[in-house]
Amino acid sequence: MDHRPSQFTLRVEAQGALLYSRRTHAYTWRTPAEAFLLVAAQDMGVSEAAHVLAGRLGREAAYEAWAAVETEGALNTHGRFTGRVVESAPRLRAFGAPLVAHLGVTLACNFSCAHCYSSSGTRAPNELTLVEIQQLIEQLAAMGCMKLVLGGGEPFIRKDLPAIVAAADACGVDTYVHTNASLMKPAVLQELAACPPAGLSVSLEGPDDASNDAVRGPGTFAQALQGLAALRRHYPPGFNISVTVTPQNVTLAGELVELAHRQDAKVLLLRPAYPAGEALSHDGIMCDRDTFAAAIDNARQTAARLGVTVDAPHPYEQGVPDFDGFGCVAGKIVLGITPTGDVTPCLNLPGSFLSGNLRDRPLLDLWSAGDAFQTLREQEPNAQCDSCRHFDTCRGGCRVRALFAGSGLNGPDSWCHYEPRDGVAPVRQTGKASLLRIVANQA
Repeated sequence: MDHRPSQFTLRVEAQGALLYSRRTHAYTWRTPAEAFLLVAAQDMGVSEAAHVLAGRLGREAAYEAWAAVETEGALNTHGRFTGRVVESAPRLRAFGAPLVAHLGVTLACNFSCAHCYSSSGTRAPNELTLVEIQQLIEQLAAMGCMKLVLGGGEPFIRKDLPAIVAAADACGVDTYVHTNASLMKPAVLQELAACPPAGLSVSLEGPDDASNDAVRGPGTFAQALQGLAALRRHYPPGFNISVTVTPQNVTLAGELVELAHRQDAKVLLLRPAYPAGEALSHDGIMCDRDTFAAAIDNARQTAARLGVTVDAPHPYEQGVPDFDGFGCVAGKIVLGITPTGDVTPCLNLPGSFLSGNLRDRPLLDLWSAGDAFQTLREQEPNAQCDSCRHFDTCRGGCRVRALFAGSGLNGPDSWCHYEPRDGVAPVRQTGKASLLRIVANQA
């Protein structure tokens, strides 16, 4: 008997249905008709289910849904859906459960990066044990949260990292590991390769010692290159390279693509630095919207020539978000968990947004009713955002940047590219009093 977890999970949400595929590592929206077929095809063949659906919606609509379901590859040779079905309770302005969870597996780190959001370095007392992380993973799987990002600190400091990844795999949850690559031991890589995460990304800040080590510390570039060489020799699943874009490396985007090509990385990921942790005490780390966009544009030009895949959220190519309401994905789509089990809508938010601990309350309870989660979801658009023609795609933007800029929890993101809708005059708000209240609450 096959005891492997299903490749598919169907999440029935108040807004519709999401199908997660471990083959593509992605959630896709399913129409009500497609969701009906998948649920019904657990107990009967899809042809019989389509016949039932045709009696309700008509033959054409039923067979369109059938074709879409078959294209997804979610049915076995007998026309049955062998995946899981998870029903989520409705949540105001949020999914019934997170789609992605970020877990810091340790605060210990052998690097001292100037933009480290968690100010890592020394292991925190009372960090989550392997058993507690396994229990967390079981909760995520039960909720239908199928993506778990493992960061730190440096995850490879934990000797049980392969066991954490294997525990997630056993529950059908995909993991993504972010590492500085300085601790790549052949035995550990071979163990990890036997049950690999869905993605493994190596962090760099520049294409050479000078640009990289200025952010990550002396000698870190050489250590990372040694780690990349070990990955190529001992880790067949392959790896990505991840870069935090700052004003210092924006002009090096093309060279970073060339580095990724030389190192045989599968993907080059570009992300901006956020005003959190160590970045708050280092000048010149955060870039503005146009600087980040320029880095992406430069990287894409070189990537097209070399055939490298660039993964970067271009600020001028935003689509309509999958959530309702104002703000960013924090507490609506994603959550964060610290190495000691504290739960927050986002690991970049100040400590006042910690809503409770896994050791005291179930994760779904914290997602549903945690104070910071409720507070973020209840925010209404400020006058500037409400009058902006970009609001449908921007929704106000990143709450961490808004707080840092002094705009308040419901203020505009510092990356705001305000343009008034026709007939609406521009409005400017600073909201500094709101920021002061947030900071005061951290005491």
